[in-house]
Amino acid sequence: MRNLNNSFLSIFPDFVKRFNELLPEEERIIPKQDERLTTELRIFALIRLGITDSAKIAGFLRYSITTIYTYRSKLKNRSLCRDNFEEEVMKIGSFAG
Repeated sequence: MRNLNNSFLSIFPDFVKRFNELLPEEERIIPKQDERLTTELRIFALIRLGITDSAKIAGFLRYSITTIYTYRSKLKNRSLCRDNFEEEVMKIGSFAG
């Protein structure tokens, strides 16, 4: 996971900050000091890279499909933009957003 974290954050260095802007302040995700991305952030990092199939994400991160679906649903429901949350995640680091 360390390679994923480092590689992804070298491409999208402001991902965590921009991702958190999609959430209310009290729901923002702050990685612990010794980690760069949390499980939730890794899931959405993969989505940002275009891997949107929960089964593929589950296989890559070695979680169950149910776990991936639960994380995705919970974050979408807590976000400031429920109707287009994943579309907004896709804009992070792009010229469109």
